[in-house]
Amino acid sequence: MKILFLNPPFGAQRPEGLDAPLGIMYLAAVLKKAGHQCFFVDHAWEKQDDWSRWDAAILEKPDFVLINTQIRFSDETKEAVRRLRLKYPALPAIAFGPQASTEAAGLILETGFDACVIGEPEEVVPRVLKGDRSMLGLATKENLKPGLAPRVNLENLPLPDWDFVNYSRYIETTHNAVYIASRGLNFVDKFNQPPLIYAESPTHRLSVDRVIKELTKLRQRFSGPYMLLFHDEVFTEDRAWVIELCRELKKARLGIPYWCFTRPDLVDFELCQIMRQSGFVGISMGMESGSDRVLKMLGRNLTALQIEKGFKAAQKAGLLTTGSVMIGTAGVESGELDETLDEVKSTIDLVKRLHPDVLTVTLTTPLPGTPLYDKLSDRILVKEPKESNYLYVWPGKYPLKLKNFSADDLARFVAEIRQVWKKGLWLTAWRIAKLAILNSAFRHTLLNQVKKVIYRKVLPGKNI
Repeated sequence: MKILFLNPPFGAQRPEGLDAPLGIMYLAAVLKKAGHQCFFVDHAWEKQDDWSRWDAAILEKPDFVLINTQIRFSDETKEAVRRLRLKYPALPAIAFGPQASTEAAGLILETGFDACVIGEPEEVVPRVLKGDRSMLGLATKENLKPGLAPRVNLENLPLPDWDFVNYSRYIETTHNAVYIASRGLNFVDKFNQPPLIYAESPTHRLSVDRVIKELTKLRQRFSGPYMLLFHDEVFTEDRAWVIELCRELKKARLGIPYWCFTRPDLVDFELCQIMRQSGFVGISMGMESGSDRVLKMLGRNLTALQIEKGFKAAQKAGLLTTGSVMIGTAGVESGELDETLDEVKSTIDLVKRLHPDVLTVTLTTPLPGTPLYDKLSDRILVKEPKESNYLYVWPGKYPLKLKNFSADDLARFVAEIRQVWKKGLWLTAWRIAKLAILNSAFRHTLLNQVKKVIYRKVLPGKNI
């Protein structure tokens, strides 16, 4: 069969900030192994209203269309399906990805998809292509709540099809290669969408041997200076596995620096030191708030002291850190107060004390499929999908109706947090310089990024 893939976001303002669609690479590899022809339109690189590639691909009349869905780009997803239906009303279209897992009913009844995959797609989609429509994980108009798709045995998956999505373009533009060694999440909160695309729990982790095999092949395929980003939900959840992996990464000498995501209560100085010595240069962890009460309202199951200990352990071991904070949290339970001014100040103080080397400041934005969304539905002001982008702060506008703060108050707090962080940038410069001396792969990657920025900003039009 001829299978057409589509990947949002459309009209991305900064493609250099995008991660390569690893899920599509795995699914395409599975379908190609089964003998299907796969074609791909990646709108991450298209202009806002340029649908020429999509229209041309539709005219090839594929047998099935698979669309990777994200909530913030649901308007564009609707337009893609609309254009598809204008040409071929009966052509089967299946949605997968985060939005398909959390908003299947809307995508089927309103957007016009024939089906949505709830969870991991690698087993569901091949069975659909064989004509099987009654299974766990496949939502249809007749069965909008089919349950979660079967968990996939990661060890049996083929290597991701890196060439299918032009992975080299992502690496060249973002300076990162994205990789994931596990699926699942044993930790939940109230503000993130459930990771149904990989299932909530338990975490399924690749063997260390398989990880080294994949990374070795990736490195052989894509040489040059770039960073490898482990995009696992909580990379350090299994301490023994991390230590074994670090030992093998050190032996493999792949010549690339590594970065990962985790929780601050799952790192300590000893572990961070082992990671740095194996080639890790940075670690991303959520901070969210300096107030224990707000952290509890967000369902983080963390304290401010645990956050502080985790960041200080990573920094003491010589790792760079990325942190994120959010303000504007509303009381979830009956009679629970909204975030107070003192609690906002505690977050500002936390940023000042820890100074992560990269800081993201967001507004608490309930997303469909989260406990916050269900509890605060009557106070949500978000009207359009693009407003669900909690990474952006609109002057005079905010996502939740709060009792304590106005939109302008929140914008002022965000500006204050960013200003406090900027005053400590000298510390980041010092940390980067020390790390560049100790880690030659990081040094080469850093110099390559600097060179690209110079060419892009100072010498536009020149080839590097």
